[in-house]
Amino acid sequence: MGKAAGEDRVRYELAPGAVVAVAGARSQAPQRAYVARADGTVEEISVTAAEDRIDPAGTARRAWRRRCSRVGLGERPFRFSAALGHGYEADTVYDWAGEEYVAACVRATARCVWLRAVTYEEAVSLGVA
Repeated sequence: MGKAAGEDRVRYELAPGAVVAVAGARSQAPQRAYVARADGTVEEISVTAAEDRIDPAGTARRAWRRRCSRVGLGERPFRFSAALGHGYEADTVYDWAGEEYVAACVRATARCVWLRAVTYEEAVSLGVA
């Protein structure tokens, strides 16, 4: 005999304001998050909002990481082909893919540039994060 509708749900009592993040069975990263309301119901919130509620001190750092991630840059330099006379210079920070001041040029030749994401610490020192 099968389960009745809703019998497969687990119920927990949560304090108002408690945040719950849920990851899939084969994932370590949460895909959904919820916050408990004072009336005992739960409201779905974004994973980003959940992170910010759990660790408010890290909000700016995570926002910077997402900004760099949106443009496809990481910590390690990546080589890009460039047209002759491209104008990129090593040790200079550039706008990239619609985001301001996210690309640090670590090397430039006549035909290639190596770019990496500006670190959060660098962004703070530049006054852009």
